[in-house]
Amino acid sequence: MNMESKVLRKILRLPRGEYYKTHLQIVNALLPIKLTTKEIEVLAAFMSLDGDIAKDRFGTSARKIIKKDLKLSDGGLGNYLKAFKEKGFVITQDELGDIVNPILSVQQGEQNYMVKLVNLEV
Repeated sequence: MNMESKVLRKILRLPRGEYYKTHLQIVNALLPIKLTTKEIEVLAAFMSLDGDIAKDRFGTSARKIIKKDLKLSDGGLGNYLKAFKEKGFVITQDELGDIVNPILSVQQGEQNYMVKLVNLEV
């Protein structure tokens, strides 16, 4: 039985913070190592920083903003940053310092995804 393939489509128009959070939720489903819900929220907050602060995304000024916005303690934020590095979601590059792993990169204005599921038992 050869059925025509149906494509599920959905366009989401989201504010900046939700855009990054939703991107991480989608990508998280495809990764072998998962981010927790709270890790997604924290990493999305860092990714959504823009302007001069984004040049040092994990620097002191950026951390202060994230701590305040998400009501995190120094230790709590430190634990998330440590987990991001251990899981490979934040990497250190000599000339750039800490950066979000390029595998999690997203276009700023619009991001498209294409996923194909194949059922091997049909």
